[in-house]
Amino acid sequence: MTWVGRLIGGRYRLMEVVGKGGHCTIYRGVGRSSEAEVAVKLLNPGIPHREELEERLTREHEALIALRGTSALEPLDLFREDEQLCLVTELLRGQDLDDYLRDIELQGLRVDAPTLFEFVGPIVDTLEIAHARGIVHRDLKPANVFVLGRGSAGGVRLLDFGLSWSESFERITRDGFVLGSPNYMAPEVWDGNPRSLDSRIDVYSLGAIVFRMLGGRVPFPVEGLREKLEAVTTGMRPSLHSLRPDLPRAVDDWVERALAIDKNTRFGGVRPLWDALVATLR
Repeated sequence: MTWVGRLIGGRYRLMEVVGKGGHCTIYRGVGRSSEAEVAVKLLNPGIPHREELEERLTREHEALIALRGTSALEPLDLFREDEQLCLVTELLRGQDLDDYLRDIELQGLRVDAPTLFEFVGPIVDTLEIAHARGIVHRDLKPANVFVLGRGSAGGVRLLDFGLSWSESFERITRDGFVLGSPNYMAPEVWDGNPRSLDSRIDVYSLGAIVFRMLGGRVPFPVEGLREKLEAVTTGMRPSLHSLRPDLPRAVDDWVERALAIDKNTRFGGVRPLWDALVATLR
């Protein structure tokens, strides 16, 4: 089923599909009166747990509203059309960080410090504000950081707050049900107890993203979920210096704290993590 060509909400004409995942399809839309381009996210038909996913879409909208003025995606509208919940946001042009990294890794290149600062600095600023407002992203990964193309205002956007949790939300993740991306999930997430999680899971995930950007691979590049679980929750922390001898040896001390198994020995927030990294690399 496609919604291309439909006028929804009486004000947005859907022009084409620009993205599709297991749960959602994203359309490029055009405002009926303003002709401004927008992105419209719709849940796919026939997906299980639809009520829960609609709740997550609503929470994503609320989180984005709370983070207006940061580098989070700009929310524009949320309404129903023929029983379908529609989330409308700014339309982005460029590529996500995962694709960006894959492109340069295929060329044997790595992210340099100035590019790291340019891309990650605004994400740190956004997460710091989010955490201060009780919002935890819970699914930080390169695919959820968007690098804007030339001519766009701002350098990056933080995407997909569909798994985010806020102190104002009732937790809806079921016990024993693990959500997130294995390469970037903190050790405590693997326990399947959502009540034990806090903003330090975002600290770990951001550390894993930085490791990938500088090192050219994820911290624990093992196959299979069981092997990944063992590596993340019990294995030695990897050496970034061994992958990038041009970086100071002290960067491995930073990795030990950023990716610490025990959240109590991890950096306590994204700002201390970032300040320590900048001081190490400069």
